[in-house]
Amino acid sequence: MRKGLMTMDVENAALTDVGCRRHRNEDAFFVSDEMKLYVVSDGMGGHRAGDVASRLVVEGMREYIHRVKDRADGQDSPVGSGLSREASHLVDAIGHANRKVWHAARNASDCEGMGATVSAVWIRGTTFVAANVGDSPVYCIHGETIELVSVPHNLSNGKMINGEEQPEPKGLKNILTRAVGIRERVVADVCESQCYPGDRFVLCSDGLSNRVSEEEIFQAARNLSLREATRTLVELAKARGGDDNITVVVVKVCGRERGPFSGWMTRVLGRLLPGVMKG
Repeated sequence: MRKGLMTMDVENAALTDVGCRRHRNEDAFFVSDEMKLYVVSDGMGGHRAGDVASRLVVEGMREYIHRVKDRADGQDSPVGSGLSREASHLVDAIGHANRKVWHAARNASDCEGMGATVSAVWIRGTTFVAANVGDSPVYCIHGETIELVSVPHNLSNGKMINGEEQPEPKGLKNILTRAVGIRERVVADVCESQCYPGDRFVLCSDGLSNRVSEEEIFQAARNLSLREATRTLVELAKARGGDDNITVVVVKVCGRERGPFSGWMTRVLGRLLPGVMKG
């Protein structure tokens, strides 16, 4: 996206809760409407220092995107990558976070074996990029539809239907097939598409998605204020057991911002065609 061209105005609400059965919160999140970057990370349950891993993930994502965000403007896609510059930067940010967790786990005995999931949305211009490793989902709500734009990296087939978790193969619940920090390198899945005024994105940890259905997420995020939606979804997950930490971020695309060029054009044409161009 070149400076001065159309970009999106966004706002968000985020909430995290330890849940009903855990003693510490191993989820972490980062949100910035200025950077238009939103990240959720879930420290791997049952592993040591899951809270450290998730914190390193969101710190690593923030550090990397802050460093490269302005370099994404007006540049072509990396040759042969199949990704835009922005998507490549988001994938590289996950790689940077992965290295932070990997090295910390190798250098501190109390962090050995730690890992985390990561799900992120980065809005650039009129485009969103979503990337993930693990099973913390990202949903895109457009009009009257909700779509999962992340790829679950787990062996679980259980789904929520009318508030009830459906049966899944015995022994496969919550087994991750991919996670951040477990190996020196990690591969993220990426989705990139246009976004429009009125669109909403929901990022959450599986402490929410395992207890709340897509339809319930859609209804809350589509019909409630951002803060009400996060609070409603967290309380719903807790009412159904809350056996894991619960984190949710809801992002709303409010409309198009005007860059310097479009503002200049409006002022000039407004003088030439009074009553036609509205500020």
